[in-house]
Amino acid sequence: MMIPPRATIEGGLRPAWLATVLNIVLAATALSAVVALLLEYGGFELRADHRKILHLSDVIIVAVFVLDRMLRFLLAWDRRVYLRENWVDFALMALAAGIVAVSYRFHHMIVSAGMFYVLVTQGYILVMLVIRGLSVNLRLSGSGIHPSRLLIGSFAFLCLAGAGLLMLPVSTPPLGKAIDFFDALFTSTSAVCVTGLTVRRIGSEFTTFGQAVILALIQLGGLGVMVFGTMLALLLGKGLFQRGSSDLGQMVSPGNVGSMKRVVLFIMAATFVLEAVGAAMFYPMFAGLDGLGLSHARAVWYSVFHSVSAFCNAGLSPCDQNMMEGVRSGWSRPLREHWQVLGVMAPLIVLGGLGFPVLMDCLAYVRATWRRGVAFLRGLSGQAVGAAKARLSLHSRIVLTATLALIFGGAAGLLLVEPPNDRSRYGDIGRTPVYDQQTRIRRDWLRMAPGDKIGSAVFQSISARTAGFSTIDLSELSNAGKLWMCWLMIIGGSPAGTAGGMGTATAAILLATIYSVMRRREEVEIFRRGIAADIVRRSVAVAALYLALVGGITLLLCVAMRTGYAFIDLFFEACSACGSVGLSVGVTPGLNVFGKMVIVAGMFLGRVGPLALLLALVGRVRPADYACPRENVVIG
Repeated sequence: MMIPPRATIEGGLRPAWLATVLNIVLAATALSAVVALLLEYGGFELRADHRKILHLSDVIIVAVFVLDRMLRFLLAWDRRVYLRENWVDFALMALAAGIVAVSYRFHHMIVSAGMFYVLVTQGYILVMLVIRGLSVNLRLSGSGIHPSRLLIGSFAFLCLAGAGLLMLPVSTPPLGKAIDFFDALFTSTSAVCVTGLTVRRIGSEFTTFGQAVILALIQLGGLGVMVFGTMLALLLGKGLFQRGSSDLGQMVSPGNVGSMKRVVLFIMAATFVLEAVGAAMFYPMFAGLDGLGLSHARAVWYSVFHSVSAFCNAGLSPCDQNMMEGVRSGWSRPLREHWQVLGVMAPLIVLGGLGFPVLMDCLAYVRATWRRGVAFLRGLSGQAVGAAKARLSLHSRIVLTATLALIFGGAAGLLLVEPPNDRSRYGDIGRTPVYDQQTRIRRDWLRMAPGDKIGSAVFQSISARTAGFSTIDLSELSNAGKLWMCWLMIIGGSPAGTAGGMGTATAAILLATIYSVMRRREEVEIFRRGIAADIVRRSVAVAALYLALVGGITLLLCVAMRTGYAFIDLFFEACSACGSVGLSVGVTPGLNVFGKMVIVAGMFLGRVGPLALLLALVGRVRPADYACPRENVVIG
C-alpha cells in the first residue's frame, strides 16, 4: 500500500503557518455545523425567525468549507497530489452545485425550492462532517499516540456523544418521561460496549430516531470505531501512515500488519453481508407477529435492528420483553417459539463472537478444500492447480473447539444444576406460565416442556457468552443456575470479534497451563503444538486483571445496593456488565445513580480494558540488561 507524504495528508501549505490557521477555522466551523444541525433536527421548539438564522448559518458554513478546500488547493505544495488525496471533497462540491443548478432550472417543478436548497446545504454539511471526522481519525492514528489510548479515547468519546444525542427531545416520545444524563450515558455505554443492559425500554421509551442512534452506537462499538473509520477512509482513497497501519494491525490482527487493507475490508464485508442475510431471514418472523401488529416498514426496521444487535453481540431489542415478548401477554405464538431465534439469531451471535481472524481462516480453509476437491474430480493433484492443503491455524482450532464445548457443555450444565419440573406444584406441563401461590410470581422456566427447555438452555448457553438476548426469565433460575451462567459470562467470546469477556482462547490456555503443571511439563501444549511462554504470561495477566475487575465491580455494586438484593443477583449483574453480556435477573431497573455509574464503569472497562491491556502488551519488548538472583518460594 502506497503511503502518501505526510505533508499532503495534513494539507501542507505554503507558508506552513497558514495550515494551522485554517485548521483552527475549520474546527470552529465544524463545531458550529454540529450545533446548527442539532438545533434544527433535535426536536427543539424554534420560531420561524430562529430557523431563518439557522438556514443562513448553514449557507455560511458551506461557504467556509468550500473556501477552505479551494484555498488549500491553491496553496498546496503539489496540487495534483492534493487533488488526488481529496477528490471526494471536490466531487461533493460539484455534485451539490449540479443539484442546485438543476433545481434552479426546473424550480417550477419543486413545491418548496427554498426548503430544497436548505436540505441540499444541510446534506452537504453532514457529509463534510463525516469526511472531516475521518481525517481527524487518520491524523490521530499517525500521531504517535499509543493505540491503547486511542482505543480508550475513541470509545469514551462515542459514549459521551451517544449520550448527548439520546438526550435530545427528538430521541424520546413527547409524552414520555424525559431522559436524564445518567440514563442516557448508561444506555449509550451499553450500546457502544455492546452489553445490552438498559434502564430504559428501547421500544417504548425511545423514538425511531433514538433507536437509530442506539443501533449506530451498537454497530460502531461492535466493530471498533477506529476500524470502522479506517475502512471508510480506505474506500475514499485515503492513505494510512505506517504507524497508523501498524497500530490498527495490533488491534485487529497482530500477524497481518502488512495486509491491513485486506483485513479491514474483509471485516466490513463480512459484517454487512451477514447482517443483511440475517435481516432478510428475520423479516418473515416480524412481519407475521400477531401481538405487535407491525407495518412492513417497522417489520424491516425490527429485522435490521435484531440482526445488527445479534451479530454485534449487543442483546438490545426494540421488544420490551426481549425474546420473551408474547409469553406473558398470551400470544398464540410468542417470539421465542419462531425458528429464527435458534436458526438465525444464535448463528449470528456465534459468528460475531468467533472473531474475524477465525472467520478469515475458516473461509481460507473452505476455499482450499473446494479447490482440492475440484482438482481431485478432474484427476489432478492439488499441487498441479496450486491448491494448498486445507489446514486451520492453532488459534482457530482452539477457538472453535472451545466454542462448541461451551455451547453444549453450558446447556447441559444448566439443565443439570436446575431442578426438574415440579408437576405437583405447578400442574401439568404446558406453554402458559402459572402463578406461584407462595411467591405470587408467574412461573415459566419450571413449567416448560422438555423440548422447549432444551432449546432455551442451548440458546441461553450461546447468549450468556456476551450476547444478552433472553428467551426465559433468568430471575427464575436457582442460585446454582445463576452461578453457572456467571461462569459462562466470565469466559465470554473470542478475541478480535464483537464479543467480550475473558476470551475462549485465554481460558483454553489457562486450562492447558494447569494441565501441563499437573503433568510436570515445562512447555504448555495444545493440539500437539507448544504455546510460547510470552503468550502464557499474557493470558495469565488478562485473566487475573479481568477477575479483579469483576470482583471490584461486585464489591462496589454491593455497596451501592445494600438492601433488597441477594449477593448472587449482584454478582450476576457484575459479570453481565464486565463481560459485555446484557443479561439481568431484575437488578438493572432498580439501580440507583451510584449503582448505574458502577455498571457503566464495569461495561466500559470490561469492553475496553482487556483490549487496551493487550495493545499495551504487544508493544516493543524492553529486556533488562541484568538478571536477579533466583530463590524458591513456597506456594499452595
